[in-house]
Amino acid sequence: MRLPEDSSSRAHRDTAFARLGVRLPSDTGVADWDTAILLAGPGMGRAVVPSLPGQAATGPVRFLPLPELPPLPVGWAVRRWTALNPPVRSFADLIEEQHGAA
Repeated sequence: MRLPEDSSSRAHRDTAFARLGVRLPSDTGVADWDTAILLAGPGMGRAVVPSLPGQAATGPVRFLPLPELPPLPVGWAVRRWTALNPPVRSFADLIEEQHGAA
């Protein structure tokens, strides 16, 4: 399963696969990694997803590490920090304090 073509995560993953000489055809598109996992569970396809916090294999789903693939970069996407409501801004500040700014 693949993310949308304009997804930076898809581009990152496809670039890593190309460097490794791997081509994974896919007829199924999903909007996010969680949906890919949910569809893979009942056998509707296979997905290569990043390590996601709190995810555990259930039923037929198996998570296998692929150390050859680099981790996906993550970060904040905010148009205006001043537009965030106070609880969201406090959360963002806490994460920045604990993990550093990108």
